[in-house]
Amino acid sequence: MWTSRLITLLLSCAMAFEFALAQRETLYMSVLNSRKHRLAASDNPPVGLFVSSDHGTTWVHRGWEEYIRTFYAEAGSNGVIWSACGNGVLRSTDSGVTWRITTGWDVTEVLKVKVNPRDPRLVAAATAYGAIVTSDGGETWRTTSAGVQHRFCSDVVWVDGERNVLLAAAETGVFRSADGGISWRQSGLRGKEIRVLVKDPRNERIIWAGTEESGVFLSKDGGKNWSQRSAGLDDRTVYALAVDPSDPHTVYAGTFAGGVYRTKDGGGHWEQCSEGLTNRDVHALVVLPSNPSVVFAGTLNGGLFASRDGGAHWEFNSQEDAQVWGLSVRVE
Repeated sequence: MWTSRLITLLLSCAMAFEFALAQRETLYMSVLNSRKHRLAASDNPPVGLFVSSDHGTTWVHRGWEEYIRTFYAEAGSNGVIWSACGNGVLRSTDSGVTWRITTGWDVTEVLKVKVNPRDPRLVAAATAYGAIVTSDGGETWRTTSAGVQHRFCSDVVWVDGERNVLLAAAETGVFRSADGGISWRQSGLRGKEIRVLVKDPRNERIIWAGTEESGVFLSKDGGKNWSQRSAGLDDRTVYALAVDPSDPHTVYAGTFAGGVYRTKDGGGHWEQCSEGLTNRDVHALVVLPSNPSVVFAGTLNGGLFASRDGGAHWEFNSQEDAQVWGLSVRVE
């Protein structure tokens, strides 16, 4: 009897330990600049990539020590970190200790970089001059702007990793590629300036789009058709979106000058939830998968803020006076 209970207890402990390992999270924060930075000063605060393995309690600088404009970073399933920077797409295979520029001299102002969830060798990047894609882990890149009217691209997202379907956020709407970025076709929201594209972490056919002055739109078929979802969203310039990984009806929007908004009914109605957010120019959002009540918001010139109650209240976290341009999380 005691032997049976002991075995059961050991199995329970083993399962709990395995679950804890499976839920280990790494947060990536991209700091573009800081108002504390002074030309030629020796004590300038570090900018670039910061990493946290304790749910944002502490952050470690993992970018180059030199001043590198870093817009966004994320890691693939193989642990390789990709960073979208002013001097190209950077790659680190040792958790950010060392970096290599994978693009040529002609690739600059990379705003986003997204790893295919099924094949970490497939990576797409959004640049001021169009989208670029690599299929060999960054050894070679190809420019993929065929069919796009205006090349400025602010975001990309893999909506079907198995079939290499991509969406790109452009100044004239959403564009869709069914061949891994070789060619593109308009895919709705014609004439809208798209700033951010985010997919539901549990259903990659559900895509949210944030726009310049036009609010939020939702697609339930992988970007083919879109519907407005902006009721209650008084601030219509949306630079960041984050979907609650435990509840697809709960979505957060980071706005210009309006702080954070939240919907709990799939965009049927939005409410402002910015109490304690002293800077309301929000450019980045991320929700912790292990505890969805914890949300981080990156602001422009106000640093990083955290909410422990699903956005109801916010408190300053780190990076005073910094432009926190990008946030992402990797679950191992």
